[in-house]
Order: sequence, then C-alpha cells, then structure tokens
Amino acid sequence: MQGIVRLAWAWAAFGAVVTAQGAVVYSNGLGGDAFTNPTTVNLGQGVGGSGWYYNNVRNSGVVGINGTYARNGNGSAYLETQFGPGGNSSKADVEYLAGGTNVFSNFVATGVLGRLGDLTSLSYEWYRDAVSTNSAVQHPVIRILLDADGDLSTTGDRGGLVFERAYNGGVVPTNTWVFDDIFAYNGGLGANVWNFGLGLGFAFGGYNNSLSNWTNGLVSSSVNADSAVLGFSLGVGSGWGPFKGAVDTVTFGFVGSAVSETNFEVVPEPGAGLLGLVGLLGLTLVRRSQR
Repeated sequence: MQGIVRLAWAWAAFGAVVTAQGAVVYSNGLGGDAFTNPTTVNLGQGVGGSGWYYNNVRNSGVVGINGTYARNGNGSAYLETQFGPGGNSSKADVEYLAGGTNVFSNFVATGVLGRLGDLTSLSYEWYRDAVSTNSAVQHPVIRILLDADGDLSTTGDRGGLVFERAYNGGVVPTNTWVFDDIFAYNGGLGANVWNFGLGLGFAFGGYNNSLSNWTNGLVSSSVNADSAVLGFSLGVGSGWGPFKGAVDTVTFGFVGSAVSETNFEVVPEPGAGLLGLVGLLGLTLVRRSQR
C-alpha cells in the first residue's frame, strides 16, 4: 500500500497526463486541494507540472481541484470569493500560461501559445452554486490573455479579453453545469467581450464588441490578428460578494494544431480509487510502448 501511496503522490506532482481525450490535470494532493491567501497581494501556485496555475489569489479567495462540484469524473476546479480583509476584492483564478514563471510569488507568461487571429476554438463549462450572494449575473468567466503588439519584451500592453454571459444575452442558472462555446455566439463571430489592460485602459471599447471585432482591429488598431495569446484564465472576482462555483472541460485550439481539452480531476485517496489510477498509468505506458 505504501508503494501505491507513493505512486499517487508522484502522479499528483506530475500534474497532467495526456490521454486520447486531452489533458487530465490532477490536484496537488490526495483527495483534492485548495489554495487560498488572506493578504491583499496576489499569490499563485503551480498545479504540478501541468502548465496550469492557481493564480491571482488574494483577500481569502480560494481555488483548487476537488470534488465539491465533480464534473466529467471525480473533480473540477473549485472557485470561491468572500468578504476578506480587502472588503469585496476577494479573487481567485486558474490559468494556463505559456512558459509560466514565478514573479514575486504570482505567475506570468513568458511565451506565446499562438496568434489571436489563429484562435479557432474556445469553450468551457462553469457552475454557480445557489448559495452565492454576489450579483446574479456573475459566473466564472474565461479570459484570453494577450500581449497586444506581440513583443514580449514590453509589458505595458498586456491584458486580456473577457467573456461574460451578462453581455451576451444569456441567463446564469444555478446548481447546474453550463457549457459556453465562445465562438458560437454572434453567428460564429465570437461572443461579445470586454478588455482589461492591453495599454487601452479598463473596458476600452465597451462591452458589446464581438471577439471578431477585436481580432480584426475594429475596436483598436493595437489589438488585432497579430496580438499574441499568452494563455487562458478562468476565475472569479474581484468586486464580487461571496461566491461558490467551479469550472471544468476547458478547450482551445489554433489553426494548424489539435484542439486541447483539459479536465480537472482529484487524485483519489488510498484504496479502491487508486486502482483505477494505476490502471490509467499502465494504459498510458502501454500506449507509449506501442508508438
């Protein structure tokens, strides 16, 4: 049994396993995990070696992979905000970053996933618990993290484009999983998104410009098809009241590459659950040996 336990911890440290269905990203510990930070300064933590990070966590926000709202398996990425020491500025994100690097205990991208103009798919599933008392139109968002001019040596034009149902005519149900395909909105032009940063100021261009308008430089010439995609961020806060929910099944794809799908799962406690984990490891090794 001790050998199996050690295997489980090694699996958790590894973070992600590529399968036929995409990437399975496991919790950092047996039975799930939760990362929080009571201070007002953003802190982050890597999720094994998966390329995903618990990030921008402050004022008692919580993010972790656990079974609270299990989806497509035994887990999902749990998200919580509350009234912390900074009032209602509690925040928590889970982010996939190109070349994620620790800078003052938070993580930033140092690489590029692709061009904004080559982004062809983006979707995710989200969950809002009815116990949440923040605004009823708020749910876990998805953000496209960008460097506007594609020059990573200059950082004043970094920021992102944010999807929320509130600006796309969609309702926000509670106690059920919701699937959102960002490219399915506006007849395939992409959902309406708003911006932060990018050298433009907060919410430049308003809340009703489609992703296509941004990609084609119709909102600002500095954000266009050549803008660099640094990663993807899913999260909650700030400026919210208490919230509980989760995200899972994140997909994205670029021209010329396969669509990436991520499913967040819990490393099972020792026992019967680990037998399935060992079986998955064996199946992965068999597949590799057959290549």
